[in-house]
Amino acid sequence: MGRLTFLVVLFDNRTGHSWRLAGALTRLAERKLLQTTETHSPPIVVMMPCAEDRFAFVPRRHLEYGDISQTFAQAHADFVGKTLKPLIDSMFRTMPEKENTGVIGSSLGGQASLYLLLRHPDLFGKAACMSPAFQPSILTSVATLPSSTLQDKKIFIDNGGDVDDVKVPFVDPFDHLSSNHWWNPGYWWLDSQLQPGIDAMKLALDMKNIKYEYEKCAGGRHNERAWASRIHVPLLYLFGRSN
Repeated sequence: MGRLTFLVVLFDNRTGHSWRLAGALTRLAERKLLQTTETHSPPIVVMMPCAEDRFAFVPRRHLEYGDISQTFAQAHADFVGKTLKPLIDSMFRTMPEKENTGVIGSSLGGQASLYLLLRHPDLFGKAACMSPAFQPSILTSVATLPSSTLQDKKIFIDNGGDVDDVKVPFVDPFDHLSSNHWWNPGYWWLDSQLQPGIDAMKLALDMKNIKYEYEKCAGGRHNERAWASRIHVPLLYLFGRSN
């Protein structure tokens, strides 16, 4: 029997925190909450590293995960779909069908994840976008695409940020405490700033009658530790036994 596959976009463990995917998948499998519990094998996880080099003073990952009308983003999506996925399918015992292959990313990686469903709908059937940074081109694409393009897809979107009286704390002493990156106070505002783009994406999906799941984590910050605290939610939505 093959195994489900999902690709992780925009993952960086050098900050001292990660999404803790291995632990989350193990616990979900042990509790028989995943589709693959018959074999006690969680999905195959393919980790794609962030590009840290710069192109004309711009971080290359911002271009690859950025505006989908740009060549860099299109080339990155084609590399993942046409080169990386076939390589993984040839090397491992996967279930290669689109309904068994998902992608998950955070921030700009969340945008890149949804873009893979748009650009290669025959290869990817599921996407989770955690605290996504949706930009105008992808919003326009979803609003104008044929409804059938995403009708059979599973889409998950979440974010944190300020909600009514629940505010993101300006300082969290546990954020980025490591020798490489000891503190990053700027993350306190990002999820709140990205809310309009998420609201616009929800409106575009609603207009096309495309099903999706949206979760709001009041007071959630925009960093790996926050995503690790709720990573089980998109995993259950994409690969849960009842789904």
